[in-house]
Amino acid sequence: MSFTAAAKVFILFGDPVAHSLSPVMQNAALQAAGIDGLYIPWRVQSTDLPTAFESIRRMENFGGANVTIPHKEQAFTLVDTLTPEAAAVGAINTVVSKDGRLLGANTDGPGFIRSLHEGADFLPRGKPVVILGAGGAARAVAVSLAGAGAAPIVIINRTAERAQSLTEFIHGTIGATALGLGLDDPRTPTSVRDCALVVNTTSVGLHPTDPSPIDPHLLQPGVVVYDLIYRPRETALLREAKRRGCRVVGGLGMLLYQGALAFELWTGIEPSEAAMRQALVTAVA
Repeated sequence: MSFTAAAKVFILFGDPVAHSLSPVMQNAALQAAGIDGLYIPWRVQSTDLPTAFESIRRMENFGGANVTIPHKEQAFTLVDTLTPEAAAVGAINTVVSKDGRLLGANTDGPGFIRSLHEGADFLPRGKPVVILGAGGAARAVAVSLAGAGAAPIVIINRTAERAQSLTEFIHGTIGATALGLGLDDPRTPTSVRDCALVVNTTSVGLHPTDPSPIDPHLLQPGVVVYDLIYRPRETALLREAKRRGCRVVGGLGMLLYQGALAFELWTGIEPSEAAMRQALVTAVA
């Protein structure tokens, strides 16, 4: 990989970011497209995110940015304009520079739906789903599933109030049937047992010693279990789900497809998904 002093700089904001494969993937896309640019991770705490966003406004060679855990909802408030998808979700994962102004976009939802269909041949319409977590990624997943006709949508979160807030947002925005529960709510086990899809949007599983975010004994054979975490490639949740006869999907596909959409927003060029996929496969291997 080579670049010049005039290279465009693309940034990943998050905390943590050391685990992310976005730099590997996006730098492969830049190289394949022949773009003079470099994609770098920037670990920044929530208290410093406004300052970080002000700094990119003043970067003449700013190419674009991604936003990951835990900043997606906060970043939503720091941009000048929003795409319709981002406005519907209430969180962003992509920042585009437009004439000195920052545009916030969200490519997580479309990337998730595409990877869900390809990885498990799952069509959400009329299917009961459970989403673990209530942060920015959960919002994108919930809105995309609601838009695809999933019902009911149950949000399960450690803090019940955040889960309920997200369900109210989904119902108010899309009109979908949704329920917010805490992990210790007596209705939680039944919701997991009766669903057709479980999606983990939390960070539980990033570390190899992390347990499953839910009791795996609740998972029924044939249920699709999707973990947005892609590193490690097999989390405790996916490992336990596979043992119980579930269909499992890791987060690598969503990472690829949301990243490809972000790249196109930044550059106006459709990236080489083959180059991006190969970079990801090599990195996780």
